[in-house]
Amino acid sequence: MSTTPSTLASAKICPSCGGKGAMRTGRGDNQICPNCKGQGVIEQQPIRVPYDLVLPNAVLTALQAGVIVTQQIDQDADFEWVFTVANSTGLFSVQLTDPSTGRVLSTANVNGENFAGTAQLPFPLVEPYTWARSSIVKASFTDRSNAGNTVQLVLRGYKLYPRNNPAQGSQGAIVQA
Repeated sequence: MSTTPSTLASAKICPSCGGKGAMRTGRGDNQICPNCKGQGVIEQQPIRVPYDLVLPNAVLTALQAGVIVTQQIDQDADFEWVFTVANSTGLFSVQLTDPSTGRVLSTANVNGENFAGTAQLPFPLVEPYTWARSSIVKASFTDRSNAGNTVQLVLRGYKLYPRNNPAQGSQGAIVQA
């Protein structure tokens, strides 16, 4: 089990072993708890709420390269990126970076038509990518249209609210304290 703050906040003590990670067998010896696999805690599944992370528009001049756009993930939940959508007034390329982990998410700029779909046909990721709460999404844009170009990039997916967050209702709705 990962020991990130998000994971620890969404874990509860294993009821089978009482948090010890091991249990007594009928023969009197100890074995790893089959319920928590020796961790002592059971991770609770987060509440998944559909969410669109909209990056600020990238306004590019003709053949302009390296225009950086950033968007901070909300503090209340991690964000699971599942689909990519974009629209633009011309051709572009983009490269995403996760500065919190240092991960660059492609070997070079990816042409927009290979990176994102439309609202009607969003481009799915092979494996969802989770951005940690309060982290930054960094996008570097390059114009390929040889004209002025405005690009809106949207990462579609889910906010992952911890189940035991007292500010969340049972269905993920914010409730007044």
